[in-house]
Amino acid sequence: MAFALFIGVVIWLLDGTAAGEQKVNKKYSSDWDRTYELKNANPRNISFFMDLLKVHVKDSIYNLKYWGDLDTIPNHEEATYLFIGDDFGVSNDSYDSIMHYADSGATVFLSFNYMTTNIYERHFYENAFYWDYSRVLFAYVGDTSLPYYNIYQNDTINENWFSFDEYGIIDTNYRSYLFAMKHPIAFYEKHAKGKVHLHCIPNLFENYQVIQPNGYAHAQVILNKIPKDKPVIFLTCGINKVDDYSIDSDEDDEGGAEKEDTSLIQFILKNPILRLAFLLSIVLILVYVFFRAKRKEDILPGHTEKRNMSLAFVETLSSIYISRNSPIGVLQVMRKNFYATINKHFYIDLNRKENLKENVEKLIEKVPYDAEKVKALILSLDSRKNHVDNKHLGEVYANIREFYISTGIQQPSKRFVASDKEVALNKFILIGAFILLIGVITLFRGLYLLAMGGGVGMLFVIPAILLIYFASRYIRIPVALIKANEIIIYGLVAGKRVISLNQTIHCTVEKSRILFECEDGNSFTIKQTMLTKKAKSALNQFVEFIKLHKS
Repeated sequence: MAFALFIGVVIWLLDGTAAGEQKVNKKYSSDWDRTYELKNANPRNISFFMDLLKVHVKDSIYNLKYWGDLDTIPNHEEATYLFIGDDFGVSNDSYDSIMHYADSGATVFLSFNYMTTNIYERHFYENAFYWDYSRVLFAYVGDTSLPYYNIYQNDTINENWFSFDEYGIIDTNYRSYLFAMKHPIAFYEKHAKGKVHLHCIPNLFENYQVIQPNGYAHAQVILNKIPKDKPVIFLTCGINKVDDYSIDSDEDDEGGAEKEDTSLIQFILKNPILRLAFLLSIVLILVYVFFRAKRKEDILPGHTEKRNMSLAFVETLSSIYISRNSPIGVLQVMRKNFYATINKHFYIDLNRKENLKENVEKLIEKVPYDAEKVKALILSLDSRKNHVDNKHLGEVYANIREFYISTGIQQPSKRFVASDKEVALNKFILIGAFILLIGVITLFRGLYLLAMGGGVGMLFVIPAILLIYFASRYIRIPVALIKANEIIIYGLVAGKRVISLNQTIHCTVEKSRILFECEDGNSFTIKQTMLTKKAKSALNQFVEFIKLHKS
């Protein structure tokens, strides 16, 4: 359930369709359209700044809509060429003329978000801009840091704020005079007798900014850079209405304007702080998965548990049998242990051959066990009087255990574990770790592609999340959990089954797996190749328990 919810959240983050449709259907006031018109008093135009400029230069302002009309403007050779807008672009010949006038003493002031490549390459190297996506810009006007908010209607919304990279400016003798984000947002270049000013945040000239004290302070700084005694020519002809500009690429956009990605993931990736928080959250999730998968050992009790002598006895016999590969050697150990147990509990020494018959009679008198069975058991422990093979060893072991239980030396256990304990059959962790590594690498690959603007990154992110989930489940959840009265079998991908141990169970041991068939019709298989060494040992003990008590 939690995983399905997580997948839904990821899809919602990556899907910008609903937000886009809502944005289209919502009715906005036309008063807030950004057009940078010179005489329109709507909030996002620049008429208020132009009024201040008109007073500053004593009404000497000309609006140049067509470049061919330049010759009709008096004193245009030494005028101030002004542009404030989103995208600036003119032909090479026109810009060559403007630069020639700048060399002769004219002033050029360009405030833009973008410019065409032919102009960009004259002033900047590749990738010459920084940017921040936020609701407020803190800019240094003089020695004071002032906030500038991006407002739309009644809301303060995020906006792209640009600044210049000092190392991306071709002219190394430039002089900066406005700063934001620790980088210049306005500077000028010396051109013989004139200057060329470049300003990268035209939003600060909008009407709703200028009427604020902070916006007015910015406007005053700009007005001081414009000569009072020269006409101002506003380059309306420089408004670029074709979507072929680029400040980062030399190629034209031949495919038309692409649909803007309005998904929440793009909003997060555009903001450095949110992007850092997003990546940090992914790292925290991976750390949680890693440490959540850590094995947990039971707390040791405050007293020493009694040693399982039956288990020690079986392990001793198996080690002797494997080392010697001799049933007779195993029988001798069984006889030695049996005689030692009799001496411990009944104080009768059966090792003395001269008194063996007499001691056997004493044992028969002391124990509540059939006399013939006692004699047959003592006789079966003599390797000289029996054909000793694996079958004979099995019969002797069964008879000894029956004797121990009948005489009270051992208490038969009907449970594999105590009621407050459980045995986990854990998986071999390296397989899960390898899957987790692949998932993490795939996830970072997908996030990198998404950060670079490639939608193909989703083809990596979703499979990576599935791999991480599978690896987490593989590491955290055991193959089975054995309790006092039940065994829980977990699926590899999802789900679990609870099997009662209070029934007859038949088990079949194969080379790489063990099959269990229950009385109620349930059956399950446990593959030994998936288990740790400790889990394999526990499983073998469980099988012996099933054969002894549940078959």
